[in-house]
Amino acid sequence: MNLKIKSIYVISVLISLLFLSCNNKTVATKIKPSIKLAISKAHGSSGYEQYKKWIKHHDSTIIIYDLYDLTMDSAAKVLNIVDGLIISGGPDVNPARYNEDSLAYICEIPDNYRDSLEFQSIDIAYSKQLPILGICRGHQILNVYFGGSLIADIPSKHGTSVTHRCKADSCIHNINIVVDNDNLSYLKNDSLRVNSYHHQAINRLAKPLVIVAIANDSIIESTCFNDSINYPTFFLTVQFHPEHMIDTKVSNSIARAFILSIEKQSETKK
Repeated sequence: MNLKIKSIYVISVLISLLFLSCNNKTVATKIKPSIKLAISKAHGSSGYEQYKKWIKHHDSTIIIYDLYDLTMDSAAKVLNIVDGLIISGGPDVNPARYNEDSLAYICEIPDNYRDSLEFQSIDIAYSKQLPILGICRGHQILNVYFGGSLIADIPSKHGTSVTHRCKADSCIHNINIVVDNDNLSYLKNDSLRVNSYHHQAINRLAKPLVIVAIANDSIIESTCFNDSINYPTFFLTVQFHPEHMIDTKVSNSIARAFILSIEKQSETKK
């Protein structure tokens, strides 16, 4: 290869490398940082693992932190770096948390560590105004955290005109949307069919919350904040399990609205 041809070859290679380098930098600036999400418990059974599968089904880049089994200090550190919080389903909340110790006989053996972990997690997330989603137990403990109480056992304390827990699998029943809120436009339907697997429910509604949906037997199926000015971000609790209803309209709507609210909040912080 003569000197002239060799020089042309070297220059062309350098130009190519420079172009690729610049192009990669351009692409890199367009990549959004991954959402960091805390889930109060997301391991230990296929049911708990489903929360991660559901969220990653909608955004595979989300980084999930499972809080359960962490020390309280470690969990607090995680809550200070994440962009949102899911309080997942699980065992009964200790009735002592809502001053009904006498109902302990009708409840499951309490997981006091989890109650404390979730109270702390809600406390931090609420103070930081993070998007919060409560599912089943999460729906219940958020109500307790804000001063409400629970029906300790639906069949014996409320009635069975609607079956909320089945032995074999989740029950299916209607819920009725009763609130008109622009922030909840993804749930604007007169009635929805949802799954159900619980024997406890909200009794006295916490003052900061408003009912979004009820079942035909008046069991509260969903709540949100009644003050969107002081808590302008996403806050929703549901008694049903959207993570087990993947690719249904209601499940997709909740997941997408939750993720979108985190993305919007992240944008405003820049």
